Amino acid sequence: MGIIIVCGECESFKLLENYPAVKVVGRAEVNCENAVLIAGKNADFAVNSALAVIVDEGVSGELSRGVQLITCGVSPKNTVSITSRTDEKITLSLNRSIKTRGGVIEPLEKPVLKERFSEFDLMAAFCAKMLIDG
Repeated sequence: MGIIIVCGECESFKLLENYPAVKVVGRAEVNCENAVLIAGKNADFAVNSALAVIVDEGVSGELSRGVQLITCGVSPKNTVSITSRTDEKITLSLNRSIKTRGGVIEPLEKPVLKERFSEFDLMAAFCAKMLIDG
């Protein structure tokens, strides 16, 4: 089974109640091929090995060659973005294929309730679940 590690300004771990997820305060150092790191604003991280690193737009850290980087933001150039919004829902979009624990997931869209979470929290949790469940 995989693990989800959350660092920086991010509350996506609250959306991952049924998943093994931990919130790291300070620098996150990851060396686990079954780990998914979610890096919010002001994250400090170094990743030697991981299934993937999910980052908010503009966030950067130390990342070894070959680790899958997944960007989240409003631009369709990001791996995960938003295609539509209403007062209650947003539609999240996986814009390109990603490698998961079980294979590959092709582009798709999924409407979700906004609740009280940021758009990044929703995008990151959506992607982390796919990576782990894959």
